[in-house]
Amino acid sequence: MLNEFNMFSGGRIIAMIAILIIVIFSFAGGLYYHIVKITKRRQEWEQAEKMYEGIFNQVTDSVVVVDKEGIIHKANEAFLKYQGKPADKIIGKSIQRIPMDYVFEEELEILSKAIAEKGVYERDIKFFHKSGEVIPIHLVFKPLKLNNKKGQEKNYMIITGIDLKKTYEKDDYISQQKEELLEIQHLAHLGYWEMNYLTKKIYWSRELYSILGYAEGEVEPNLDIIYWMAYDDDQNRVWKAFLRAFQAQEKVDTHYRIKNNRGEIRDIYLRIRHYFTEDNEHQRTIGILQDVTEQVDLREELNAQLIFTDKVLNNSRLLFIEFNNDFEVQNINHVVQQLSGINYDQIEGKNLREIFGDLNRAHRKFVNENLDFRKPMPFKDYKGIIHYIQWDHATFIKRDGEYTNILLGINVTETIEKRKALEASFIQDPITKLPNRYKLEQVLENYFSKSENNPEKNLSLIFIHVEGIHTVGDAFGQDIEDQLMRSLSERLYGAIGRYGLFVRRYTDQFVLFYPCDANIKIILEICQLIAELLKIPFVVEGNSFILRNHIGVSKYPDHATNKEDLIRFGSAAMHEAKRLNLDYYFYHASLGKKLKSKVNGYEQQNN
Repeated sequence: MLNEFNMFSGGRIIAMIAILIIVIFSFAGGLYYHIVKITKRRQEWEQAEKMYEGIFNQVTDSVVVVDKEGIIHKANEAFLKYQGKPADKIIGKSIQRIPMDYVFEEELEILSKAIAEKGVYERDIKFFHKSGEVIPIHLVFKPLKLNNKKGQEKNYMIITGIDLKKTYEKDDYISQQKEELLEIQHLAHLGYWEMNYLTKKIYWSRELYSILGYAEGEVEPNLDIIYWMAYDDDQNRVWKAFLRAFQAQEKVDTHYRIKNNRGEIRDIYLRIRHYFTEDNEHQRTIGILQDVTEQVDLREELNAQLIFTDKVLNNSRLLFIEFNNDFEVQNINHVVQQLSGINYDQIEGKNLREIFGDLNRAHRKFVNENLDFRKPMPFKDYKGIIHYIQWDHATFIKRDGEYTNILLGINVTETIEKRKALEASFIQDPITKLPNRYKLEQVLENYFSKSENNPEKNLSLIFIHVEGIHTVGDAFGQDIEDQLMRSLSERLYGAIGRYGLFVRRYTDQFVLFYPCDANIKIILEICQLIAELLKIPFVVEGNSFILRNHIGVSKYPDHATNKEDLIRFGSAAMHEAKRLNLDYYFYHASLGKKLKSKVNGYEQQNN
């Protein structure tokens, strides 16, 4: 008994307790290790799951993961959007519930065989959308292995559905963009070539063929053609551009001329760039050729025009003014400067009217509103002298989109003065400087054109025959006769010129154009005044002359309704006054009949 008790002595008890503690701690440590391991594995799985889900939903095509029985394990957002259902209505359901003409179970054997041989299986199906639209879909099956939460690996199938309708639309869009790009290249005369040093192949764009004078595909693309087409003087420049672009590893531009396959001489703008890999291996060379012949020709033409314009504007008598739509003057030439007295440095801020000088209201309105210079415009210079300028106006659009106006003018002052002198000589009597019979006819024509069918208008023509003029000329000479006529016209004009147009119609005949009222009292006073004036002697170089007058009067509308009859009747009345030796005589209808009866054979033919 004592021996048994000794077995549980103090030392042994302590040892047993120590062993027990060790066992307990070992068990706890093992348990902790397994808990940490499981927790870490779960965290890694959750992280992988989140990363997988993120990548999964970034795919724009429809993607679904199914097991070997066709049960949906996962589906991305694009797939759910096509189905129009939330994830809980899709996950865990059979793929066969998707409305399509594909039966998963029937093709499982074919699918498995293709996966085993190629690692992928593809086929086209029809998807019946809930909107009623039938969408062509291209399916791609690939095997997929996923670990579950316990870390166990499980086999699945990932199915990608590509919407062929969108693909077709993208292809059409790309094709359209390609055609538009080709059209842009054609319009811009922009050709493109690329040399790939890895594949040893060179590519020419369609427009490059055209620039070089070939039909597309007519020759095999190569760089020698591009180089040897250059003019002999320009080949060195092209070679240096290639070399400089290679050495500097940056784009280089140059300009040269070619004679293409059609024999056309073209101006070419060339841009070259070499591309290298990270290991500095020459990968490819790209060249862009633009046919700038038209631009060069245009620039040369513009330069020639500018030179010509400068010579014309600064070495001619043309006036040049440039101004904007607000009539602010921007430029003038030396002729305008000389006339206006405004220097080039004083032009800024000047208005067009300031260049023209002080215009009257009508001319200011004309300049400001229409600039349609059909007639010469007055131009007052800084001395106050009026010049007449025939302007031509044009509007242009500058490269910045702003409008500019150009006035080109020629000084026609001398021409106008000569024309006025010529017109004056045509309608003016050279001796008395009075208007002549042509002026009278102009005035009458204008009067009747404005007074036609207006009974309120009244007009009298007072024909004055001066008797004795020719006798003076025969007796004393033409010079005395001319002096007498000048004295006579001055005396008559000073007395009756205020009543209307006073005209010397013939050598010894005057006419007063008198717009009057129906009352003949003033006409009688005029006739009497003329008779009294002619009774006063005219003294010419010491010789005294007394003249006699005979006056005939015709009236509108009392006697005549047109110009010709009014002149004819007035002249007839004057001759009747002369025949009857009267101072004045008023036309009446009986005079017309009387005169016609005196014409030989008139009564017999017009009975």
